[in-house]
Amino acid sequence: MLDYSPTLTDHFLNPRNRGPLEDANALGEAGAVRTGDALRLMLRIEGATIRAARFETTGGGPEIAAASALTELLDGKSLAEARGITAGYIETVLGGLPAAERSAARVAAEALAAALRDHAQPPAFRAARGARAARPPAIAPLKPAAPSAAAAAPADEIRAVEDVLAGMRPRFRADGGDVSLVDIAGPRVRVRLSGTCSGCQLAGLTLGGLQQRLAEALGRAVLVVPVPAR
Repeated sequence: MLDYSPTLTDHFLNPRNRGPLEDANALGEAGAVRTGDALRLMLRIEGATIRAARFETTGGGPEIAAASALTELLDGKSLAEARGITAGYIETVLGGLPAAERSAARVAAEALAAALRDHAQPPAFRAARGARAARPPAIAPLKPAAPSAAAAAPADEIRAVEDVLAGMRPRFRADGGDVSLVDIAGPRVRVRLSGTCSGCQLAGLTLGGLQQRLAEALGRAVLVVPVPAR
């Protein structure tokens, strides 16, 4: 079973610095919406020091956690220190990542490198491009559409998850795979992937979309965790 450290889980359930940064003067993007791991990193740099960092992502638990941890690392750092933050360092801060999820740290490091390159552009070039965060973000934060007024009973949550899976199942099967519910334990929704859905690349895309649907259906943040197929 894929498992996550307490640090990673905390960053996912309580992400730091998520959302737009209106006065950003450096912007870096990495990943892709198509693959479910698009990341936008926005920085406000004063002199040679990073004074604010925020992010938006289409990703799931590991991607959110990596971006959240990165923005905490960047707060107050000099540009020289920021250039030394690598994917490996982000992964270490998170307490490790499963092999299939290590790309989350890589995408975060790539977004940072892109933001630092953006800030290094000549002033005239930067002025021509306009504000770094002026265009509407294409990345929608993962959050429930309407928070629940009260906690739902376990049986009701199971039914809600099964309904979401039933609605998405035609798409899973069209791609040659399937997803079934194993159990729900607090914020974790464990699912079993089968067929092509169990492949690393398709699994990331499948779980990213499923996680957003479940958060909306349950009215709370959830972390979808795949378990090995039997």
